[in-house]
Amino acid sequence: MEEPEAGGDRPARRRDGLGRRGHLAPAPAAGHPLNRRALLLLGVSGFVLASAEPSSAPERPSLRQAAARTGRRFGAAVRIEQIAAEPDLRDTVLADCDALTPEIAMKWDAIEPEPGRRDFSRADGLVRFAQDNGRALHGHTLLWHRSVPPWAEAALRETPDWGLISAHFEAVLARYGADIATWDVVNEPIGTGQRMDGLRTSVFLAAFGEDYVERAFVEARAHAPDAVLFLNEYGLDYDIPVETDRRYLLLKLIEKLKVRGAPLGGIGLQAHLDLRKGPFSEPVLARFLEEIRGFGLDIHITELDVRERDLTAPPALRDRLVAEIAKRYLDVALDCPSVSAVSTWGLSTRHSWLAIEPEDLDFYWRLVGNQGPGPGFNRGLPYDSDMRPAPMREAILAAFERRPLSL
Repeated sequence: MEEPEAGGDRPARRRDGLGRRGHLAPAPAAGHPLNRRALLLLGVSGFVLASAEPSSAPERPSLRQAAARTGRRFGAAVRIEQIAAEPDLRDTVLADCDALTPEIAMKWDAIEPEPGRRDFSRADGLVRFAQDNGRALHGHTLLWHRSVPPWAEAALRETPDWGLISAHFEAVLARYGADIATWDVVNEPIGTGQRMDGLRTSVFLAAFGEDYVERAFVEARAHAPDAVLFLNEYGLDYDIPVETDRRYLLLKLIEKLKVRGAPLGGIGLQAHLDLRKGPFSEPVLARFLEEIRGFGLDIHITELDVRERDLTAPPALRDRLVAEIAKRYLDVALDCPSVSAVSTWGLSTRHSWLAIEPEDLDFYWRLVGNQGPGPGFNRGLPYDSDMRPAPMREAILAAFERRPLSL
C-alpha cells in the first residue's frame, strides 16, 4: 500500500507506527503481552514454535479446507512473534490457513538494517513454523520502494550499483529458495499520474531506469530457478478514474515484460477494499481478471481486507457492509480459473494495519456528542480483536462454497 499519488485515492497513513503495513513494529498488541511460554519460545536463538495442530480453535468449517475443495489455497499475512505470543492467534492460523505470507520479516529493511548485517531470525522462525505444520509460504517481498534500508537508498542514489540488489536477492533466495515456491519480486511499481509508462518514481527507477522491473525478475530467476515469480500491486479494484488508469498501466507493464521474455509467472492483486470508495463494478473486475489470464499468468488475491466508511453505524451493520463487499469481490475473483490463492492481510482486527485515523476519530466523537464506548477497531478482517469469527469470515467461506452470504 502506498501514500496518495497525484490525483490518487489513498488515505493518509499514521506516522506513529500504528497501522502501518510495511514497517517494523515488533511489540505485541496491547492487552496481549508475551507470556512465559512465549518468552521461552522466542529465546535468543530466534523464534521456535513446537509443531501443533490447533487444539482450542472453535469447531467450524475451515477456510483452508473450503479453499482446497476449489483447488485453491487460503492464507494470511502473519508475524511469527505474534503467533508465538498469542495461542489463540496460532490456533486460528493453523485452523484456517494453509499458506502464510511474512508481513514484515522478509522485507529488505527487516533483514539488513545495516550494510552486511543480516538478521534472519524472524524469517527463519516463520519458515520453521510453516514447515513443522505443513503450511506453504509465499515470499514477500524482494523489492518495494517503502522497505529499502536507508543506507541502501542513500548508496543507490549516490552510485547506481546493481550489485546491491543482486546481493540482497542472493542472500534471501539462496536461504529460502528451496522452501518457498512463490515470491513477490516487485511490489507496487505502478504510479499513476507520474510517467507515460506508468512506473512509479522510486529509487529503483532513478538508479536503473525503466528496465529495472524486468532486471529484477531476471535476477530473481537466477537465484530461484523453480519459483513462480509475482508482481504485486494495489488499487486495482474500483470503477474510479485513478484505479482505471492503474489497471491500464499494469496491463501495459505486463505486456512489455511478456514480450521481452521476463520470467513473470503471476500477478498479485492486493484487494484492499475500501467502503469510502466507489463504485465497485463486478463486470470491470471480471474483465480485468480475464485480461491478466490472457497472458497465461497465475493470479493471487494477496492482501484482502476492508476499510470501513461509517464508524457511527451499529456494529451489526458495520459487519454486514464489510462482509457484503468482500463477498461481492470474491464472487468475481473466484469465477476466474487463474485465481489460485486468497490471502487476507492479517486474520484479526487486533493486528490490522487499518488503524482508525485521528481525524476520523475526532469526527466520530463530534457526531456522537462524545457519548458511548467509541468505535473500536476497523472491522475489516475475518476475526475480531478477541479472535471470534466475524461476518467477513462467513463471506469468505460462502464465496469458496459458492453460496449466498448468510448472516
